[in-house]
Amino acid sequence: MATYTDILMQGDDIATDDAGQPVYIHDRDVIAQDIGHALRESGLLESLIGERSQQRRALTFKKMRQIVEADTRTVPGSSTVTEAGLGNLHISADTEFGTINISTGAV
Repeated sequence: MATYTDILMQGDDIATDDAGQPVYIHDRDVIAQDIGHALRESGLLESLIGERSQQRRALTFKKMRQIVEADTRTVPGSSTVTEAGLGNLHISADTEFGTINISTGAV
């Protein structure tokens, strides 16, 4: 039995199955989706576009980790934000359901 349930969002739309019904996600996927939305809404991803200062980028990554760890469903101190080349970011954190992984497009 799932603790958390939500509708899967792909882009800005509700994901549907072949019959046109919403696709539901549970637990770890819900947490990852919620954190992904929080990061997107924070505006921090956009602030990295064109930013060359390593100090400012590091500060932005720290702010992103604070958003991840502000979610009470994540384990404090377990989040990481790393660059995966060409402006792609990889964000991960531990939860009671396992590790969540979020990847962003080029920033």
